[in-house]
Amino acid sequence: MKRRTLPLLVGLGLALAPLVAACSDGGTTGGTTTDTATTADTFTPSDDTLPGDDTVEVDTTPLPEDRALARVYEVDPVTTPELTEVELAHLEKPYGALVGPYARVRSCTLDLDRGTRSTLTFGGGGGGQSIDIVSCVPESKAAPGGDGTYREIGPPTSPATDDGRFAELMMYHHMQVIHDFYKDMYGLTDRDHPLDAVTNIETWVSDCDSWNGVANAAFVPHEALNYFATGLDLGSVSGDAILFSGTGDKNFSLDASVIYHEYTHAMIGATRLTGVFLDDQGINNLPGALNEAYADYFAASTTNVPELGVYSLNDMVTTDFCGNPVEDDTAVQNYARDLTAARRCPDDLVGEVHADSEIFSAALWDIRTEFGKLDGDTIVLYAVLQLTEESDFTSAAATTIQAAQELFGGEAEKKVRDIFEARNLVDCRRVVPVERVGDRDIPFRVEGTRVLDPNPYPGYVPGYMQIGFTVPEGTSKVTVSLGVAAGFGGGGGTVTANGVFKPGSDGVRYDLGFGVGTATNDGAITVALDNATKTITLEATGGVALTPGPWSMALHNTGRRTLRVTHASVDFE
Repeated sequence: MKRRTLPLLVGLGLALAPLVAACSDGGTTGGTTTDTATTADTFTPSDDTLPGDDTVEVDTTPLPEDRALARVYEVDPVTTPELTEVELAHLEKPYGALVGPYARVRSCTLDLDRGTRSTLTFGGGGGGQSIDIVSCVPESKAAPGGDGTYREIGPPTSPATDDGRFAELMMYHHMQVIHDFYKDMYGLTDRDHPLDAVTNIETWVSDCDSWNGVANAAFVPHEALNYFATGLDLGSVSGDAILFSGTGDKNFSLDASVIYHEYTHAMIGATRLTGVFLDDQGINNLPGALNEAYADYFAASTTNVPELGVYSLNDMVTTDFCGNPVEDDTAVQNYARDLTAARRCPDDLVGEVHADSEIFSAALWDIRTEFGKLDGDTIVLYAVLQLTEESDFTSAAATTIQAAQELFGGEAEKKVRDIFEARNLVDCRRVVPVERVGDRDIPFRVEGTRVLDPNPYPGYVPGYMQIGFTVPEGTSKVTVSLGVAAGFGGGGGTVTANGVFKPGSDGVRYDLGFGVGTATNDGAITVALDNATKTITLEATGGVALTPGPWSMALHNTGRRTLRVTHASVDFE
């Protein structure tokens, strides 16, 4: 069986709210950075990472007055509402803009006269719509006050008074914290250069004559900047960038967990775990889920809070753009990712990398709970540095188990193995129980044929997951009902698809062959979907009942447009 990696665009974004903008879209992650990969990852743990006492002493010595002092949230305005005085590391005198050897931080100014104007066109065939947009202007605003420090800069009292200065302080300080963690503890130097970060990003839109933010943050490789930062004039940016926006009442730059998350993408996720590949189960986008899982884990481990986005992504009202709601539900929602959640493979798989990441990050947090922060971080990082573009849950679990063995011996290896087995991550087949499809309010997606060019499958594209169910004794007819639609957001169009059935729990298996349209599968029966009823019916032949026990159904999309399945059910006769 051959494996192929798909050359798709990358944008490693937070995507913790329903509005997925400036970030990866489920399976479409891929690409590499080219400007910073000059030093190979080398695992060189400090003495602090060796087994032993896991306590961390806090230095309470007052900071000297001649330093670059500032006041920031240790985590965020909700978790740690009191400001903490810190030294802005690596700044050189005379202090001024927040530019150091490892970061250049700016905030975005809303200025119609100086912003870059451009036109976006949606749709084609002469029936598209166009809107004019104006980007904000990135520039440095934070500067020392009369005492020579940055202490006079405080949090904005309201969104209207947010001039970007405090956001710059939060961004710069926490970028240094996470950079120094990776370098001082583990010798990673991949980001020993001024990584650009821009906060307070908004775009003026002509249709509503207003500035609009996006409920998101993203690490964006340089080659993808034009795609993800539409119209944004990044000035002298010559490499990758971290871009932060927010909602009408929340600036995501005020959340250290989000900063650590995006920086981890930059440090360990830019040159690995960005692939989407074809394997014996269909399309595998779990490298992207792992990328998100590790970003969540190291963010949570650094803040010592097992949630990602407590401030920025909880208590969110309906996200809107130009006054138009992005989703129908107007209730307050909590989207923070919880690393203590009882997620398990394959029950909680949905085919969307940010949601699927919670299964693996929860296992990583279990490792931290078992071994403590220092030893837990060491096991996890030792493993992740050995992963590739085609690592998925099974291979990452195996690598982490081996890391525990090599670092701490057989007893540690058994503990880590037990942790992964408890969440069925040692060898998880991507066959989701039918009753769990759509269970997390995220559609089960099957890409259209236009995604694969050339396409090794003969006229179809399989999904990221398959559907499993159990056939009772004496069953002669199985009807699978799907809530399925084609197009962006499931917005319409004829659904053309087949269901490929196979008895057993391991799912339909594929062999990619050696050219266009040569892939085969071992499914037993293929049945076309009835577009009118959105059902696929499997019937026994010759008066013989269907084999009782577990069955799998792979959904094959034979149309060009992406299919989105919101729910599924099965009836037996």
